[in-house]
Amino acid sequence: DFINSNELKYSYCQYGAYLDNLNYILKDYKEFKDASLKDLLTNLDSMPDEIALKVKINASNALNYEYFFNNLSSEKTFAKGKILKEINNSFSSFDNFKKEFEKIALNSNSDWIFLALNSHKLYLTTSKEVSSPVIYKDKIILCLNLDKEIYSNREQIIHNFLNYVDWNIANKNYNSK
Repeated sequence: DFINSNELKYSYCQYGAYLDNLNYILKDYKEFKDASLKDLLTNLDSMPDEIALKVKINASNALNYEYFFNNLSSEKTFAKGKILKEINNSFSSFDNFKKEFEKIALNSNSDWIFLALNSHKLYLTTSKEVSSPVIYKDKIILCLNLDKEIYSNREQIIHNFLNYVDWNIANKNYNSK
């Protein structure tokens, strides 16, 4: 198993809590009523100062969780197509990418690790503070929640995560506008 059901349920509850908090924060700001999480995160500078940080925290985590859940597959899958080609271009091989992903994840005190795409290439990053690559107008290809309080065997989850990525979804994220 990649992740046990209790850990997954807890993660989903966390996701719901971030959405609830975000809705509460924005309840008096009708101009943001129909904004997507991405819209909120790419327009933080247009928000009133009293809510911008709270929106950043809650929208980042909610969006990150959406990518995390959408990227999961119940079966072992394999990278192929454009995403594999770009991983090989950016990291010289899939094995190198996997080693770098695991190394960064294991050594990180962050809650998230991302494979993201800027205007030039794929890169790995963590959330050094509560954040998301979307804030910088980069695309999330896939991400893993690393919250030490959720997982009983964090090292195993990090080691197995790339085997349970839905690479078709990762390809769609890569090719999305």
